[in-house]
Amino acid sequence: MRLTVIAALAVTALAAAGCADATAQENAADDARDQAKQVVNAMYGTRLVKAGDIGHHIADLKGVEVLRVSGAGTAAPGGVRVIVKVSGSAQQSEGLFQGPGRVTVDRCFDLAFDGGLGEWDAVPPRTPCPGGAPPTFAPWPETPPLSAARIERALPKVNTLPSGRGVEEKDVRAALARLALHPAIRIETEPESDFAVGVALIANSAPPGEPRCVLAKVTPGKRKAWVPSPAEAAKGCNAHTALFTGRS
Repeated sequence: MRLTVIAALAVTALAAAGCADATAQENAADDARDQAKQVVNAMYGTRLVKAGDIGHHIADLKGVEVLRVSGAGTAAPGGVRVIVKVSGSAQQSEGLFQGPGRVTVDRCFDLAFDGGLGEWDAVPPRTPCPGGAPPTFAPWPETPPLSAARIERALPKVNTLPSGRGVEEKDVRAALARLALHPAIRIETEPESDFAVGVALIANSAPPGEPRCVLAKVTPGKRKAWVPSPAEAAKGCNAHTALFTGRS
């Protein structure tokens, strides 16, 4: 009888461990989908039209691997398709036969660009990861100087939107997209609820002596863009720095 009870407990423990593993896998897959959604948002409103520029721009995003780029341009039939690979991770709970740890999964997604504005917060369809060597991209040509004044003029003036909300991240990105900036200039945004959106524009290939970073912030009734001070630059050229510098 005692052996039967022990065996039953062992089976129960193994089943629980299997459920925990499955839950961690599902959570990691959810994280991968969220990463893919962030790629879509990072390209929201893009004015890039050439397939190579679109693929290169996506490849510059942190944590994203471009595996395939197809199509000639956004105006061509079928537009541009980019298959990306992202990794999702989740914490695995401690079980009877295993310690805590992290589960990581790789997922591939198919992004489509047809010259339209796109859809904010859309999760692109999952696709099998293609084989073969991923595309390579030549270094970007030198970018023109970043102008804080030009960026500031382009930022939306927000009081209260018709939706009843304040500052919306997608409106900030759409306004900056209309500038048709050099494809090498990356735009990062970070919202603080609907009270503010921080912005960072990064040009790693800027000419020597020219600013490689412009920070900006949009709050209800205010918009501001500036070249970061040395103290701000030490915190990193990113939207989080712009959001919490105290400038407005």
